[in-house]
Amino acid sequence: MVKIIPRMSSFRSKEKKLSTDYVRRSDDDHLNIRKGYIPVLVGHEDQEMERVMIPMKLMKDPCIVTLLEMSAHELGYNQPGTLRIHCQLEHFKRILHTISKRK
Repeated sequence: MVKIIPRMSSFRSKEKKLSTDYVRRSDDDHLNIRKGYIPVLVGHEDQEMERVMIPMKLMKDPCIVTLLEMSAHELGYNQPGTLRIHCQLEHFKRILHTISKRK
């Protein structure tokens, strides 16, 4: 099961906006990450990115690996913070749904 958490919802109280492009989360945000899941920000520059919790077992899937490689080429390999995948959110949800059905 994939858990999608809108970035603007329940995390708003924990965010401290520093600029238009950077959001700092409080130190207790790691408590929101379930064991066996990896947080990933999904979206494009023209839309709000959403935090998606991906099960570790799906990270080896060729579709996810390809998306991560494409994003690394676009953004660079030295991006600090949470992994980012440049992909339309609805398309990414469909990919995760399809992968989850296969596993």
